[in-house]
Amino acid sequence: MKTREGYGQFVSFAGICVNILLSGVKLAVALISGSISILADAFNNLSDACTSAIMLAGFKIAAKPADEEHPFGHGRAEYLAGLFIAAGMIFAGGKLLWMSVEQILTPEELNTSMVTIFVLGCSVAAKIFLGLFYRHAARKIHSEAINAAAVDSFTDCLATSVVLISVGVYNEFDVNIDGGAGVFISAFILRGGFSSLKEISTPLLGGRADPELLAGITKIVTDAPEVLGVHDLIAHSYGANRIFVSMHVEMPATLTLLEAHEVVDRLERKLQAAFQISVTLHVDPVVVGDAAFNEHRALAEKILADIDSRLSLHDFRVVPYKSGRKLIFDVAVPWNFLMTDRELRREFQRRLIKLHSDDRAIIHLDHQYC
Repeated sequence: MKTREGYGQFVSFAGICVNILLSGVKLAVALISGSISILADAFNNLSDACTSAIMLAGFKIAAKPADEEHPFGHGRAEYLAGLFIAAGMIFAGGKLLWMSVEQILTPEELNTSMVTIFVLGCSVAAKIFLGLFYRHAARKIHSEAINAAAVDSFTDCLATSVVLISVGVYNEFDVNIDGGAGVFISAFILRGGFSSLKEISTPLLGGRADPELLAGITKIVTDAPEVLGVHDLIAHSYGANRIFVSMHVEMPATLTLLEAHEVVDRLERKLQAAFQISVTLHVDPVVVGDAAFNEHRALAEKILADIDSRLSLHDFRVVPYKSGRKLIFDVAVPWNFLMTDRELRREFQRRLIKLHSDDRAIIHLDHQYC
């Protein structure tokens, strides 16, 4: 396939064909045998065909270019497709659980044959193949939606295997465990559905970006000889391969505006080529070689370290203030930091005044997004 979305559409179409075929064959066997678990398995495959159709629609919508109403594209449609797949698994599992409980309470005689066992065995093989196919595709194009479909397929393998066992037990020992097998199957379907729901909800709700991507971006930028440090890294995902990144880059204040612009321009092009992302870098000038400035910065860093060693500062400036100085800077606050913003500011101010009574601090607190 030429495009990621095209590959996803091909995979989705293959899933539709396989699941419709399996559903039709199992439905025929269920009507002949009277097995509630086989009937439930047939409807589960039909549900899978529907979710594959939804996945196909998701990839088709995701392939649409950006427009006036959706300037960042339609990439999140793929996430919505995955959400429907997970919801379909949960619905199928709940329906199967209800039918299985009814079978336990009012068991019916089964009419099984070697044809039934053969069909179910072929179904397991087909679902294993489809699951492996989905998993390979999900890894190839990094798709949460296809990964959810892979989980669904492997869950179906287990489900059909349990049905196969229940049929074998009935043939050998004349013991009907059909309803109990259905309950067991439904538990795994529900577990897979909720697991997929959790995975696919993360990008929809604005989960943290891939740590490897963030580390790679940071390394490329900090490896540039002109760069002294980086902070305020933010990554927004609008679908796979539609990631928008911004970052503040610290450079010596001695660089001219044209020189600094050339550096960030070069880095933006390098990042775009390396990760296929849209990047905006912001320059923060840093005073270097000034002993008094370095002394004030070291003082501020020591106070922060005494409060909590995880706190770090950036955008540090010093301006005259009455008979003393005003320290102006940003502080990066870790996620599990216990003090409120107001408490941190007051504590820093208290410690600063204790050391230098004429100095004051203006602190902006950055809560991390990546």
